[in-house]
Amino acid sequence: MQWRFESADANRAHYVRRDLLEYLAAYASDDSDLASAGLIYGELVGNVVRHAPGPIAVDVRWEAGVAVLSVRDDGPGFDWRGAELPEETAESGRGLYIACAVARSLHVRRLPGRGTEAIAQLPVSLNPHPQRT
Repeated sequence: MQWRFESADANRAHYVRRDLLEYLAAYASDDSDLASAGLIYGELVGNVVRHAPGPIAVDVRWEAGVAVLSVRDDGPGFDWRGAELPEETAESGRGLYIACAVARSLHVRRLPGRGTEAIAQLPVSLNPHPQRT
């Protein structure tokens, strides 16, 4: 599944979150953590809104039975050093720290030319016999 929207469009971001969670719920195993998947989406999109205004591309796919969320922006790009707890007075870093804490894994990479991609393995497993609606 794929979605595209502008970071300034809060309504569209909200609807994409809803669509993403509905999609995951239709295919997820009973032990999946959809609330954390929504939190991860919110933190990754919020990071783009704050640091790289402009277009956002959101994709979710299944890899080896696990949902993988990708959030890409067209900003200047940045290098992420990993899940370090930000200092108490830090103005940034909390969103990726939170996403990393609840995701199975989180990787952030600078894209060639321009932009950044955050890829999170969500705490959502594929149900071998989903109840699709």
